[in-house]
Amino acid sequence: MPIVELCRKHQRRIDKNMSLSRKIISAAVSAVFVGAGAFGLAGCSKVSDSQSASSSNGGVTTINFVLESNDKPYAYADENGNPAGFDLDVLKAIDDKLDNYSFKYQVQDYDTALVGIKQGKYDALIGAFFETPARAEEYQLSTPYNYYFMNLIVPENSSINSLEDLNGKSVAPIVPTDGRYVAIENWLQRHPDVKIDVPTVSNQETFQNMINEVHDGTYDAVYLSKEQYDGVKDALGYSMKVTDVVDGAGTVILYNKDNGTDLKNDVDTQISALINDGTFSDLSNKWFGQDNYAIAKNLGLLS
Repeated sequence: MPIVELCRKHQRRIDKNMSLSRKIISAAVSAVFVGAGAFGLAGCSKVSDSQSASSSNGGVTTINFVLESNDKPYAYADENGNPAGFDLDVLKAIDDKLDNYSFKYQVQDYDTALVGIKQGKYDALIGAFFETPARAEEYQLSTPYNYYFMNLIVPENSSINSLEDLNGKSVAPIVPTDGRYVAIENWLQRHPDVKIDVPTVSNQETFQNMINEVHDGTYDAVYLSKEQYDGVKDALGYSMKVTDVVDGAGTVILYNKDNGTDLKNDVDTQISALINDGTFSDLSNKWFGQDNYAIAKNLGLLS
């Protein structure tokens, strides 16, 4: 990179830091006048119900991101209760590219985080969420920033190794609002010659029950990730075969529906850039031991 460009980039970061410093000083002064009941700002502090999610000062807009607290390695709370995981590293990489924004992070459980986004308590939520029509109605959705991969769980002696091998066969039932249902239906639309029975249910069974139904022959396979199978395999009392990756789906950031589109558009631009320059591939190798973006390209999920 030319020295002039390095200097310009460095100056932009200085300007951003100076703006943030002015904001923090201003907040601290306000806290003094409020009285002893006021609290200083903290990087992972919770946003009160009466406080608007985003704020702006000196041309820098603070964006409050909430991360899922129990979805390791995607997003989780570390031993000190602070945000951690692949998703946090993704957000930090994006924030580093956006001089007009400053991201703040905190963790919440799944249900609290979703409610907080709908109520405008937070600006955005990240946590390995599939893009689904139902979510598109309730939230603004980013372009995919990562990919979540699916395997087939089948009996050990099964000859099934791919979704094509399931032609004329069945998978264990899936709730239509589940991202897995959307993913497999999208795959079937891309492969119209393959006919797989995908029964639906109103209440999703546990992973263990679904695997039991394949083990006893009720269905031919469970459409599930290896990580999800690994979470219950010790409780099964028998072994199953896990195929190689057969499919996947992009995961997206959820934004408050009532927010403008500037933040989403700016973040989407950086997501594409950071995928193309290999930054996200490096993060994927760090957290998953594999390049999710190369796998997604092989599956036809990423061009």
